[in-house]
Amino acid sequence: MFGREAAELLRRSHAAVFDAIETPAASPLPRPDQSLGSEIVRRLEHIHEQVRIAVANNTTALTLAVEQIAHWMDDKAIVRVLGAGRARLAAAIPANRLAHGGARVYMQDSIVPMPHSLHGGGIIAASASGQTPSVLSALTQARRKNREIRVVGIAAADATSFKQNCDVFIALPGTSGRDGLSALADIEEYAISELLDAIVVAAGRSLGYTDATWRLGHEDLGPATGPYDHLGEAL
Repeated sequence: MFGREAAELLRRSHAAVFDAIETPAASPLPRPDQSLGSEIVRRLEHIHEQVRIAVANNTTALTLAVEQIAHWMDDKAIVRVLGAGRARLAAAIPANRLAHGGARVYMQDSIVPMPHSLHGGGIIAASASGQTPSVLSALTQARRKNREIRVVGIAAADATSFKQNCDVFIALPGTSGRDGLSALADIEEYAISELLDAIVVAAGRSLGYTDATWRLGHEDLGPATGPYDHLGEAL
């Protein structure tokens, strides 16, 4: 038994369960003048708008974050990157650049374990909601075990517990009421990635980094990720 017959049998057998499920109304189909392309552009505009608002609302925090990350890069410091799900993926691109800049970067829940808190260093914590249990737990433990570990965090503006565990906190604005091509918590993660990556680039600029400096952070054994060596010559 396949297809519709199986689905109908399943529904009859578990009628009470299915009746209790609230099914959200499907989004209306785009009008003829709302092409997929225009929806994608509008989606990107929403992302950029959130970045612009965050920049306007966090001028001091952004400056402090650049200074802190520049310090980590210059000192070749340990930097742990905390995040889960999409926020972890969003922080991974800036973390990759941070490693190119000289910091010793470790991602939460990866194959390589994060260094013991006794070694100090820093933390970059990312959470769209600011309520991610694994991130909050790690931040709380870091505060309890070694107060010298500096924390740069980015999360929703109303994430009180998250903010309390950060030395530098970058607040993300809300996105309520947005329509169009959207899904659950998808705009915040892109804003996290854009903001953190810009901070790392700005930190490198403050240290006088050139393209050659960044290239020295790239791997050069095996299938290197970049097409150039540290002299800028094609491999």
